[in-house]
Amino acid sequence: MLLANFRRSLARVYGPSAVTVWSWLITLPFAVTVMSGLQYVDGGPVEVFAVSGLAHAILGGVLLAGAALLRLVHGRARPVVVFALFAVAGGLRPILFLEAGGLLSIPVASGDLVGRIGINVVALVVAFSLIAIGVDLVREHRGVFRRLRAAQRASRLDVECASERLRQLRADTVDDVAAALEEAAAAAASRPMEPSAAARVLRTLAEDVVRPASHRVYAAAAPDELAEGAGAGAREWSASVLGGMRAAPPIATAALFSALVVPFGVLLFGAVSALPVALGFVVLLAANSAVSRLRLPGRPFPRLTLLLGSYGLVGVLLALSGATTLRLVGVRPESVWFEVLTYPLIAMAVAFVGSLAVRTRLDQEELESALQANVATAARIRSEYERERGSLARLLHAGVQSELIAGALSLTASAGPNDAGARMAEIVGRARDALRGAHEEPDAAEQVRMLLDSWSSAIRLTATIGDGVWERLEDGSRTAAVVDAVSEGLANAVRHGDGSPVALELRPATHSGVEVVVRSGGALAASEAGIGLKQLSERGTVALRELSGRVELAVAIP
Repeated sequence: MLLANFRRSLARVYGPSAVTVWSWLITLPFAVTVMSGLQYVDGGPVEVFAVSGLAHAILGGVLLAGAALLRLVHGRARPVVVFALFAVAGGLRPILFLEAGGLLSIPVASGDLVGRIGINVVALVVAFSLIAIGVDLVREHRGVFRRLRAAQRASRLDVECASERLRQLRADTVDDVAAALEEAAAAAASRPMEPSAAARVLRTLAEDVVRPASHRVYAAAAPDELAEGAGAGAREWSASVLGGMRAAPPIATAALFSALVVPFGVLLFGAVSALPVALGFVVLLAANSAVSRLRLPGRPFPRLTLLLGSYGLVGVLLALSGATTLRLVGVRPESVWFEVLTYPLIAMAVAFVGSLAVRTRLDQEELESALQANVATAARIRSEYERERGSLARLLHAGVQSELIAGALSLTASAGPNDAGARMAEIVGRARDALRGAHEEPDAAEQVRMLLDSWSSAIRLTATIGDGVWERLEDGSRTAAVVDAVSEGLANAVRHGDGSPVALELRPATHSGVEVVVRSGGALAASEAGIGLKQLSERGTVALRELSGRVELAVAIP
């Protein structure tokens, strides 16, 4: 698991976010302060900022050229080129600093140029790598988060609108027709009627009320699209991410900061710096472990404040241990206290990247569940709507209308006005009761079609149904397995895909089985099957593989 996470993080470093404007912006505060080499400038703060600012501006040009180069580099050469670019940028920084001083006619000392180049190479390789990982994670998570919130809100909208759709359908049919029937019954009860007049009323109800209503219901198909939920804004996304910040991984953070300190310590104190670095690693490991056990508040601002304050205390403890160790070996600790400022920033950066990676994975899982719930809800709503529509259309056309016409024919053979009114009221009552009749449950074909309609509204989906599939879905358990396989396959395609169209195929399998095949763009994120696929493997044969740049999931259900 750790190796897989490392590989994914490494791939983010040399991915599309390897060099962005954030590589330059995030390092700007360090470039004009801590990392600027202010001790080498002969002048005050104005001169320091002028030299360091110009040097960083020139470095921005180097990064732009590097970004242009990376557009042409792909394949196995890309990681090498990316890390070489980071190292070259770091190596150029002290040289650019000297050149900036010359251009501005500000005296700048070279100092230990080789040592400074070593420090900057290590610092920028680490910094640019962290920034690339962070930017890539932010881009990925924002997309996931927007889709998640949209799916959740769409699901809620569908549930809220379901009852209104059904209510409106009944109001346009059952209630209107029933009201017309009751009005006719009341009129018949209020005065004596001739059989011929009662028959005309029943025919009028059948032709002018029931027949048009049945046609309207038959033509009123369910909505083609799911309700669309609004995506998440930047403020909601920031609150979610910052409110879920976790402590940085103790070992990884301690190792990373120790590696950054080594070139700096060697430059200032020589080989004796190994002792404070080793002791500092132990201090960081213990202190970071303590921070990771803190119970953090739920709200973003208190959470960030506690984390930053805790890492500030760790930085103070680290600087104290380093200064004390150097004094014990007879070295005067000058420039040790920079750790009080730099360590909290590094630790918070690592915490942000680690937290965002965890948040992205959790939100991907939640997005999958939300989409499945949304689609299941939408399929149920469509099924209920279609069942209600079909049932009402049949009842109106073949039930109520036929009842009224048959009643009209029978009344023409009746005698006496009082008898005609009572018979008419009885016929109208039976017709009204028919409108409240029970509805049939959907068959297997309807279940699958509703599911495919719902997914087609959510993603770009092409579905192909092979000959003989519908006959094989007459078995209830096989239908349930096919529905689960379709849901799981399409949910995985959304979760791990690249947004390209998804192809679904249902085809006959060996004997009387059905095979579900889902093909989508993207790449397999992990070799180990998830819970959904493991459950499907208990009901059939599951194959998940990459073919010609696409991911294919095939589930054969016996």
